[in-house]
Amino acid sequence: MPKIVVLGAGINGISTALAIQESIPKCQVIKQRMNLSVCVSSYPDVQFQIFPVTVISDRFSPNTTSDVAAGLIEPYLCDDDVDRIIKWTRTTILRIQEYMAGGHPGAEEQSGYYLSSVKSIPKWLEVMKNVHILSEKEMKEVAKRPEHKFGFFYTTWYLEPTAYIKWETEQFLKNGGQFLQQKINKIDDVSKMGYDVIVNCTGLGSREMVGDKEVYPTRGQVLRVECPRVKHFLIDDEYYALLNENTITLGGTQDRNQWNTTINPILSQKIFEENCRNIPSLRSARILSAHVDLRPTRGTVRLEAEPNGKVIHNYGHGGSGITLHWGCAMECVNLVKKMMLEEKKNSKI
Repeated sequence: MPKIVVLGAGINGISTALAIQESIPKCQVIKQRMNLSVCVSSYPDVQFQIFPVTVISDRFSPNTTSDVAAGLIEPYLCDDDVDRIIKWTRTTILRIQEYMAGGHPGAEEQSGYYLSSVKSIPKWLEVMKNVHILSEKEMKEVAKRPEHKFGFFYTTWYLEPTAYIKWETEQFLKNGGQFLQQKINKIDDVSKMGYDVIVNCTGLGSREMVGDKEVYPTRGQVLRVECPRVKHFLIDDEYYALLNENTITLGGTQDRNQWNTTINPILSQKIFEENCRNIPSLRSARILSAHVDLRPTRGTVRLEAEPNGKVIHNYGHGGSGITLHWGCAMECVNLVKKMMLEEKKNSKI
């Protein structure tokens, strides 16, 4: 029975581990004599094999980079391979809708405005709902800055990462998954631990883990506030106010190659003031907390299996870890299946 390990416990790590559990066992029949290759639900009395999956990380929720994210579903600070980004986003949206249908907390639709200094319609709008390009009259009503020249209204979703990761963690443990809190410095150290498949979801940690200097930090500082008066989100070229279940996340910064995670109070005040300029009713907001973390940015998301090896990489999502998480997790599942099939073929030779 192959042993599978996922490195990293942010939303991509936990989701990938859970996706492997949920997807791969469905064709692994213990009663080999039946020679079935069907869905588990078709034969409820047949026992199916669950592969052991372990997640190793030095940090777990609520202390991961994912927990700081506002959870807006929209590609942000990630690579420009538009087709695959949109494919992953679509898959994640379907996952969120299923999660919402189950009555779970921390996920809902949200509608709002995107204002820009240039007329540019992003391709990812095709996966959003209620898209409406603002007229000149509507722009005058919404815009609060001279640089707000173009805009659109649309509906997307939010997914609060802490609540969602907690739910996924519960599912993972029910399936027999295991957690190991440990600092891993090099991926070769994991190979020596006897795992057959290694999935690397360490984000920024991949700089040292696998020596990938293409992944770098983009520092993000945000505020969380409470202001029931605000009903729509607003994003422009520099700032954003994003809705959650009970709070609003105000941002933000995009400080590339900055490693400092100390909260800057002067910057917090600027973030608040500039968002109040965009949404005047935020003046009545109650400031709850400030947060800083480092987005794992890369020219392209690295999602691939190493040739002739047992390592799969899934990192470099920038500011889109929440948006892409389930689409990337399901692609990892396909890579794990392919790797296991190759291993099975080789063992017969």
